[in-house]
Amino acid sequence: MTVVPLLAPEITVIETVTRHPLNFYESPSWFTTELLRHVPLSGVIGEPCVGDGAIASLLQAWPYTERIWTNDIDADKPADYHLDATLSQSWDSLPECDWICTNPPYSEFAAPIIKNAFAKARVGVAAFLLTSFLEPCDDRADFLQQHPPSLVLILPRFCFRKDKRGSRWATDNITISCFVWDKRATGQQSIIRPKSAITGFYKNPEQAISQERAIEIVRAIAKGEL
Repeated sequence: MTVVPLLAPEITVIETVTRHPLNFYESPSWFTTELLRHVPLSGVIGEPCVGDGAIASLLQAWPYTERIWTNDIDADKPADYHLDATLSQSWDSLPECDWICTNPPYSEFAAPIIKNAFAKARVGVAAFLLTSFLEPCDDRADFLQQHPPSLVLILPRFCFRKDKRGSRWATDNITISCFVWDKRATGQQSIIRPKSAITGFYKNPEQAISQERAIEIVRAIAKGEL
């Protein structure tokens, strides 16, 4: 009797659809505006996983940004540097900075990037990560114990991609939070932000507000109008 491996093609399709190359998923603009509402970043800011510049472009519009440098492992992305941010030696070639602000790839890549960013930044790190990053897994347990985040900004779910059939927008199994490690802080805080409280919120890339509107929100936050 001949056995036909019916499951193999399905597994291949799921993997192809559900994971983007290099784990690249563009951040919605409200990730950055909500961060700036609660943490007024300033000085020289580094973005080590810049992608297409969703975060960096808004940080450039933020009046307290002195200068920003960018990096991405993908040589096709417009960045100042194209280094592997998971490797500590890569950071020796990156400029000094006050803050690191980024949405790094998740899975096994997030922990080494966050550790390297924390060692590099003079003031602190702000990173958009799965909320489960708080779990003391082997790759980050010691780091989290020694350097717990000073702020966890818990955000509503965003649909980065469509489901395995490509028919509807899907969310991850857990929401994203903005983790902040401010080296000047003396305590820890968590803030929950429902979508009703977020100016410029949208659920998926098809509903995205314009870049001009996002910049307006950044400037309004800087002026204390939002």
